[in-house]
Amino acid sequence: MALLKVLQVNVNHATAAQDILLQHIAEWSVDVAIVPEPYWVPPDRDNWALCFHGPRRAPPPGSHLVVGGTRVEVGGTLKYLGLALDGRWSFGAHFQQLAPKLLKTAGALSRLMPNLGGPSASCRRLYTGVVRSMALYGAPVWYGALSGDNALLLRRVQCVVAVRVIRGYRTVSAEAALALARSMPWDLDALVLAAAYKWRGDQRSQGQRPTPREIEAERLRLEDDAVARWRERLVDSTAGRRTTGAIAPTLTEWVRREHGRLTFRATQVLSDHGCFGAYLAMIGREPTAECHHCRRCDRDTAQHTLASCSAWAGERSILISVVGGDLSLPTVVARMASSEEAWQAVLTFCEAVISLNDPPQVTWAPAEDPLPDGSRTTDTGVSPGPATAQRVTPRAVRCGVGGIAPSPPRDRAACHIRRAAA
Repeated sequence: MALLKVLQVNVNHATAAQDILLQHIAEWSVDVAIVPEPYWVPPDRDNWALCFHGPRRAPPPGSHLVVGGTRVEVGGTLKYLGLALDGRWSFGAHFQQLAPKLLKTAGALSRLMPNLGGPSASCRRLYTGVVRSMALYGAPVWYGALSGDNALLLRRVQCVVAVRVIRGYRTVSAEAALALARSMPWDLDALVLAAAYKWRGDQRSQGQRPTPREIEAERLRLEDDAVARWRERLVDSTAGRRTTGAIAPTLTEWVRREHGRLTFRATQVLSDHGCFGAYLAMIGREPTAECHHCRRCDRDTAQHTLASCSAWAGERSILISVVGGDLSLPTVVARMASSEEAWQAVLTFCEAVISLNDPPQVTWAPAEDPLPDGSRTTDTGVSPGPATAQRVTPRAVRCGVGGIAPSPPRDRAACHIRRAAA
């Protein structure tokens, strides 16, 4: 008959005490841990036990312990200090319970962060921190058992929040959104927390008490290692390659800069997801990907708008005077990360071009479907007022700026994109 290793302890509800208990249970391969005052038990039971076991060593159904004449059932999971523990230390139950909470919180916060207007960049990062603290709670305990499925769950929630932080479209890839938002993947974040916790434990076990400065230095070293791993992921990424490939070489500078904020229009240029012919054709909003402004390019992309479209030569000359003549995205990102002046110059260019402060071409939207008061309806359902001619540009028509109906025949087939994508 196999012997069970039993641990019976009295532990208060201090975070450090609970973490030490869980750590020792794992290190000592304890089969049964008896805690008089567990953090949580099922509401229909006064006593509950959990058996930690290896492969094919699970207790049979109906197993129980008798402690002081009291029958204690052995269950499959136990919620202890906010963590759902199971007998195999897989933390599958923990992430199953955590997933809906994270998605609900991320969804609620996303509604507070529209693409246009809304909270500032610092406030958006604060909202991200709220979801991050929920996701990474207890990371030093569960990181060793983090599976691919659980890491994917964390990535999904983190991407939802990151897209709102950068004011981007939902089609932006997860890797690109996290890089633009300066949000380290949470699985790497958990690695830093777990490694820092282990380092402090090792120091104390050797009779040393590290100072706050030493702890901070070790944390920065671990973060540097995590950023290096993150950079490797960006280099190997296939989704959002233009953006990730541009940020990867200067990732450390980009993440740790103290200046700069992203706007809705700047994110379009950096992510290549916005009012560009190639993107609109990809999502079925345009029949072709050609540029409507210079009429010389059969593939209108963000890079074409940034570096070569003749329609924006005036705005581009001002940008070049600040960032230099090399307008490849890696060079532009490097200049933005290193100089606040360059950052502002890029933002000014993006705002001027995407918002059409200087329209390169004028088209007249016809008055159609007149209403009794002389106004007309549009494809967006917005009534702009009396049926007078209004100026719109090809880019404005494609993106639905101002709620003006596209003009026939070419642009009528191109449905608009709402500027603030839900």
